[in-house]
Amino acid sequence: MSAVDVKYMLTATKFDIIDFVYNHFHKYGWKTTYNYLVHQPQEFYDKLITLPKGNNFEFKKYVNYCYLLSRNFTDKDEVAKYTARNGTSIYFSIVLYWLLIYFGVLNENKLKFNQGYFRYKKREDGCSQTRYRAGMHAWLSYDDSVLDVTIWQQKDLFDSAEDEPKNAVLIGEMPSELELFGFKEKKSLAKEYARLFAKDSGMTFYQWVSFHKQQADLLEKER
Repeated sequence: MSAVDVKYMLTATKFDIIDFVYNHFHKYGWKTTYNYLVHQPQEFYDKLITLPKGNNFEFKKYVNYCYLLSRNFTDKDEVAKYTARNGTSIYFSIVLYWLLIYFGVLNENKLKFNQGYFRYKKREDGCSQTRYRAGMHAWLSYDDSVLDVTIWQQKDLFDSAEDEPKNAVLIGEMPSELELFGFKEKKSLAKEYARLFAKDSGMTFYQWVSFHKQQADLLEKER
């Protein structure tokens, strides 16, 4: 099944999609800690996220930072190195993951880095047949509540014509049209990705995560 077939398909089984996704993660140089063709992906549903008391401010600060940077980065920003490899969602999920864990905002046993795919109906005026959009994606989950700062890239998903639809960041709540299927990757992969991003920018892991904290703090002061 070709990329075009999966992106705008009339019919496809879950295995068709997961086969496409699994192969494309590796095609673009990304890794998985599970064989997606053997294991069953988890479907993520609408679920209210419950944050630890006292951590709401820091949580919002890091989520806003990752979301705004994902929409406004330039060729000089670190993430630009990975966009050609379909890695935008992976990159910002990893940045957010380590900001939330390293600085004690969320419990690392409940926060998971997920890779898999999204699927939703694609609206087409004048088309008698329903077609679907599907593709590889990465996001976080906290106690199975979805935390996704890059789903806004799938503009066809949203009915709103606004630049920033209200559900462009998913925090527990999910659009009824959206389906997310994925695998909770092992923490070792999240660490491997972070070390890769840090090394590519000439930093250690500690320097890298501290840099992003400093940038988030600066952005918060300017808001």
